[in-house]
Amino acid sequence: MWIKLSAGFLFILGGMFCGFSMADRLKKGVDFCRSAERILNICESEIRSKNSDVYSIIRRLKSEKLKIDISFESLPECYSYETDFREQWSESFRKLSYFDNEELDIMLSLGSILGTTDTEGQLRGIDDIRTRVGQLYKNRQGEYDRKGRLYRSIGLLSGAAIGIMII
Repeated sequence: MWIKLSAGFLFILGGMFCGFSMADRLKKGVDFCRSAERILNICESEIRSKNSDVYSIIRRLKSEKLKIDISFESLPECYSYETDFREQWSESFRKLSYFDNEELDIMLSLGSILGTTDTEGQLRGIDDIRTRVGQLYKNRQGEYDRKGRLYRSIGLLSGAAIGIMII
């Protein structure tokens, strides 16, 4: 009897864990948008106030603590004849598996804009990306609000149903 009760309780916890982890995946999309907005603000302030080059921007981004695990550590901090900044930017984001296509496209677009035009051109490009991030944030927040609670509830209820069947 105790074994059945323990197994039932473990299934309830397992279902709850699955539901919460699925909702947490949705939350990571919202967190990405917030971090992307912060990255855009940093890039914009560096370009607008200091007319910084891409390497100064990378040094600043490396010093920031972001809510998601975007690593700028592999990117160069100074110019080198042997390395291409845009290629390294693309490689550093393409190897991260937790980005979906929209998020990856936003980060790759930012890397292709930085340092390619004059100050005003870069700022216009950042504004365009900011618009895309804003739209993505609305979509992700709405998805999290709708589906997050559903995933948590279904996880708990399915775990409870299996747990009751075992008991």
